Amino acid sequence: MTETEKHYDLHALLEEIRASEGLPENLSTEAQLWDEIMKKETFLMPEQLLPLIKEVHGKTYERGTDIRPLATEFSVERSDTKEITSIRADITVIVAERDIYHFECEIHNDGTMVMRMFEYDVHIALSYRKEMSGEMVLQFPHSAVLYLQDNGNTPEELNCAIHFQDGGTYVYRVPVLKVQAYTIEEIKEKHLCVLIPFLPLRFRKRISGRKKEQGVQKEELTSFYQQLILVLEEEVEAGYLSETNRNTIISLLGKSMIRVFYRNEALLKEVVEMTEPILELEFEKYEKVIAEQARVLEERDKILSEKDNEIQELKKKISEMERRDS
Repeated sequence: MTETEKHYDLHALLEEIRASEGLPENLSTEAQLWDEIMKKETFLMPEQLLPLIKEVHGKTYERGTDIRPLATEFSVERSDTKEITSIRADITVIVAERDIYHFECEIHNDGTMVMRMFEYDVHIALSYRKEMSGEMVLQFPHSAVLYLQDNGNTPEELNCAIHFQDGGTYVYRVPVLKVQAYTIEEIKEKHLCVLIPFLPLRFRKRISGRKKEQGVQKEELTSFYQQLILVLEEEVEAGYLSETNRNTIISLLGKSMIRVFYRNEALLKEVVEMTEPILELEFEKYEKVIAEQARVLEERDKILSEKDNEIQELKKKISEMERRDS
């Protein structure tokens, strides 16, 4: 490929990214992007949530402990209209077949998050209720909110006082984890690799600021990216991360960086040149292969069906000829 061809391809790619506002084809809003990143990490490498659980809730599990995602969509009947609607939590997992954890990812603190968390947790508790000694027991999940961006007004925890009809009062508390408060070194020390795709959000305020000195230089961006790649490589060497999981995180990091820098032409070009070869997740490549195989099998079945119909027609004609001859 010549330099001219490479420049043309890069220019076309940059134009496409800007036209889609830095979002993948299947997504229409930024919120969907961050949800998708967290969900893909959860479904492709749920064991990477164990260090996050330790960090937020102080609960340590041995490496290799079973952890798997749970359903996150719940049906709700609205009291005013009696209409059945659905609510969908971000991430719910069960660890060691007994402990349920619930995580929500948020960009902004709008003051209503604690109510939404309570609604989610009630439905999770109802869905996985137990009966003990003849009594129904609702066990709330271990919940937390991950605030992905530093907005300056993020609380240390969410809480809401619940007054019961018997006069009792309980304060419902939800811990908060501020992703941008973690340095790259802290993420490495605590093995919080699931947070890496969200780290580019720390540049957002600087690239949108009016003061030139607040901006982000290409050298800083390149260094930041290389530091994260180095952390992932060291986690692989230490046995905390598989090569497949490393590649998945790198790919998700690329999607995140594109969204953050898509309005800045110089920085977006730098991001694309660093990440373009690995933007496609390994499992997405497998999905394409599987889809192609399914298409081939469908074509084969269609041909076989047509041949079978032809054979049946021939048999029918032969049978008719034999009847006439007899």
